[in-house]
Amino acid sequence: MTVPATTALPGELLNRAPFRHLYVHLPFCRHKCGYCDFNAYARLDGLMKPYVEALERELGSAAERFPFGPLATVYFGGGTPSLMPAESITRLLDGIRARFGIEPGAEVTLEANPGSTDPAKLAAWREAGVNRLSIGVQGFDPRALAVLERRTDGAQARRTVSQARAAGFANLSLDLIYAVPFQTVESWRTTLHQAIALEPEHLSCYCLTFEEGTPLHRRLERGQLPAVEPDAQWEFIATCQSELTGAGYRRYEISSWSRAGLESRHNQSYWQCRPVYGAGCGAHSYARSADSSQRWWNLARPQSYISSTDFVEDGEVLGPRRAAAERLMLGLRMADGLEPPDGFESALADLEAAGLVEWAGSKVRPTSRGLDLHNQIALAVL
Repeated sequence: MTVPATTALPGELLNRAPFRHLYVHLPFCRHKCGYCDFNAYARLDGLMKPYVEALERELGSAAERFPFGPLATVYFGGGTPSLMPAESITRLLDGIRARFGIEPGAEVTLEANPGSTDPAKLAAWREAGVNRLSIGVQGFDPRALAVLERRTDGAQARRTVSQARAAGFANLSLDLIYAVPFQTVESWRTTLHQAIALEPEHLSCYCLTFEEGTPLHRRLERGQLPAVEPDAQWEFIATCQSELTGAGYRRYEISSWSRAGLESRHNQSYWQCRPVYGAGCGAHSYARSADSSQRWWNLARPQSYISSTDFVEDGEVLGPRRAAAERLMLGLRMADGLEPPDGFESALADLEAAGLVEWAGSKVRPTSRGLDLHNQIALAVL
């Protein structure tokens, strides 16, 4: 598909910083959970082989068109990347290494579902160069998992963590979801205790959102599920913060806690507005030059992506003011904050007066309340 000339064409920005971060989207799922609005598809396993071939074509084209440095991070997201044959991950990483280079000590992450992870795959991923797993546990409470339509359980999650350690993975992240209908603060506390007992290096804890168009949203609209009251959501996040901090984790971003030095380097590349190339269906790329920024996104449907020759669906150029506003908004997702761009003094003064940000030398950073109310920060600066 040709992008209209009125939107951003990849390659328009000259003298931009090289891409050092790569995201690879693998959209395949065994079952799409009821809460999920990601670009993911069930029962398309027959497209895996041609999809990998299309990814290789896109990556080859990107290597010819754009500046890349040795990659500091590679992230396989989805979908359920662990559902892919292990040899596909090896093939993709070998190609990435040959085309772009991967720097020593780079963070190479793969999202894994306990239901599609086994010792043979873990060994193959580790041999291929994956050194970090993001495991989609989502919870340990059977009732909450049932509401979410998760087809895994706590026993599978514990087994996957044990097998990952045996395979040599020293950097594990667990995903958890709170504020699920019928979930109580005490059951959430128990979930946190079970997650902590597995000693992951990183945890991502997300508040459930009922995205329009998902089966979970339709169940809520029909009155089949109770809404979670805002006051209860505050209790969930307060419990999360107290339990994880007490266990030695630091909240370094709105939804992210880690051991010291084990923050997600790839995710930080987004929050710090570094150039990121996104490969695969629906993947987004972000590029910067001296005075402008640009993003574009690929065709969303796997079938369209596979049959395409240029892969891009659309894009946009961000003017200096919009780019600076986004940089400030995203930087204030992180506990350490950032040195703010010029032109936002009034908005930052208002946010400081409201107790949502504070200054630490030349940096502005969110307060604990500001992390919890980041949507108000975003509204003020965008």
